[in-house]
Amino acid sequence: MVLPEYRKSYGFGATDVLVDSLSSQPSLLRVATRSRFLEVKSPIVRRFVFATVLLLSALYAGSGLKRGWFPWDEGFLAQSAESVLNGELPHRDFPEIYTGGLSYLNALSFRLFGTNLASMRYMLFLFFLLWVPAFYYSACRFVSAPVAGAVTLLAIAWSIPNYSAAMPSWYNLFFGTFGLAALLRYIDIPRSRWLFIAGLCGGISCLFKISGLYFVAAVLLFLLSRRAVTPGTALESRRDVALYRIFLAVAVLFYESLVLLLLREAANVATYPYFWAPNLAIGAAILWLEFHRVKDRGRSLFFLFRELMSFTVGVVLPIAIFLIRYVLAGDVLQVSTGVSGSVHGHLQNVTEPPSVMKFVVGITVNLILGLAVFMTGTRIAKAIGVLFFAGTPVVIFLARVHPYIDRAVWGTIWSFLPFAVVAGAILLVFWSTRGRLNATEQEKVLLVLSVCATTNLIQFPYGGASYFCYVAPFAFLLATALVSQLEAPPKLALSSTLCFCVLYIALVVTPGFVMNMGQQYRPDEQTATLEIHRAGGLRVYPDFARTYDDLSVVIKQHVRGQYTFAAPSCPEVYFLNDLRDATATLFRANYDPSEVTKVVMTALREHDVNLIVLKDHDVPFPAPLPSDLRATLEQEFPNRAIVGPFEVRWKS
Repeated sequence: MVLPEYRKSYGFGATDVLVDSLSSQPSLLRVATRSRFLEVKSPIVRRFVFATVLLLSALYAGSGLKRGWFPWDEGFLAQSAESVLNGELPHRDFPEIYTGGLSYLNALSFRLFGTNLASMRYMLFLFFLLWVPAFYYSACRFVSAPVAGAVTLLAIAWSIPNYSAAMPSWYNLFFGTFGLAALLRYIDIPRSRWLFIAGLCGGISCLFKISGLYFVAAVLLFLLSRRAVTPGTALESRRDVALYRIFLAVAVLFYESLVLLLLREAANVATYPYFWAPNLAIGAAILWLEFHRVKDRGRSLFFLFRELMSFTVGVVLPIAIFLIRYVLAGDVLQVSTGVSGSVHGHLQNVTEPPSVMKFVVGITVNLILGLAVFMTGTRIAKAIGVLFFAGTPVVIFLARVHPYIDRAVWGTIWSFLPFAVVAGAILLVFWSTRGRLNATEQEKVLLVLSVCATTNLIQFPYGGASYFCYVAPFAFLLATALVSQLEAPPKLALSSTLCFCVLYIALVVTPGFVMNMGQQYRPDEQTATLEIHRAGGLRVYPDFARTYDDLSVVIKQHVRGQYTFAAPSCPEVYFLNDLRDATATLFRANYDPSEVTKVVMTALREHDVNLIVLKDHDVPFPAPLPSDLRATLEQEFPNRAIVGPFEVRWKS
């Protein structure tokens, strides 16, 4: 009675293959039995845990949904969404720094919840509530419901409560998790619709931000590797095996070369070990599994082709639907130009390489802790677990008091991701050599390894601390997948580590917001509410609230008409004051850079602009206004008022 259920659950192609595997490798039976026991936990327990996790996540994330902002982020997202509401197309009618799909979703949020900054966060919150069960489901594929619930709460604490703006990278995380859950389901029940759904998630993710391609790459690597780990009954000729291995080696080397070429655009000493080493480890593991699989026993090439087609169709479909309007208008080239220009702009101007010191310290600490916990005896591991529990409040306190402790702790958690991927790839090869894992568990571990390694690239080229939050949940899921394969995991040490990570992010990192993340503890100082109607009641720093509220008053006193000019790059000024950019269409005009003053002034006069807003330039991107343009603007608009970093100028 067990074998048919086992075969149904894990999707093996034939009973005799399963019997051969179990009889020849007794350790496999222990792994399979443990996995089945975890899957048949009481449904009441699973539902109770899930309901509790969902409720806690909604309360925790919802309580800080309106906390904090970066004016440029919020302004650009809102301005793009409003342009879509006005019937304009991203990249063609207005500049779009992402792919364009997010602007449509944010426009829908304006329709549903009102035209204000909070509406975009409400939409993000709805997707977050869908993400929670997807992550919980994925964790349940490896561990019991209570443990999966704890890991899910850890992932939640490291997600949108730290920065609740409706950034596209959050949607990359959400749809990457949706796709991962679909693929885990496909491994258990191999039906093509799950591959198609995973493809849909990958394609939709790319429409939010082109970095969704990282998830697509992870799935392609996984599908190519399945032939080596999934049992099959087809006998292959030596020629077919040799041809496929050549194809696989070329594909993996091609991917690794692409990653290397990307990283070379903005690299330092830590870039290659942090980003490239995990991807190299995955590529090496895939090749090892293929070249050491059971000879003459694998999935047919037709089976691989069918899987690739199901996934690819899913990826292409949403992108094709998105492009229909552009195709009908003959403007497809503008989309490709806009997206490639955005990527180039980020690589050239929005860069922050990973910290070498944090990486070195973090990897060293991870290595020491990993050896101490997993490579020692049970008694020592328990002692370390007790020490972890006792030391948690002490380290939390020190991290709140001393910035260097905070940075060391952050660096350790941040560098855990590449450490876990490399260690996981090594363990996968080791376990495969020893026959520790059945085919299904190999696939699941390899899938999470691939997703974790490739999506980590979302932190490149801008490695700001907040970008780690976009991939941290995958790192925690990977740790869960690896630990679930251990016969006697050090539960006390692992439990204390999980509790520490939750308390650290909640008590040390989250209150200080993004600008202090990973640097030093700061209390929550975003206590003032933006009173401007279109702000949607966001809570910001008092200086921000005072500046933008006063700025709005001055603008309303002197502006005439719908158009203005706010520079350099102040999209929030347009949106908050319900004004339009008189120079919005210049992004697609061809003119000599030396004539920018003439072109801008012509646009302002055509729209009868009587008021402009200039901002002190204190960041390297975007570039400041040319001196001759600023001088001309000051002459054309002689009256002025200073509001914080802004200079409002107008005609009498």
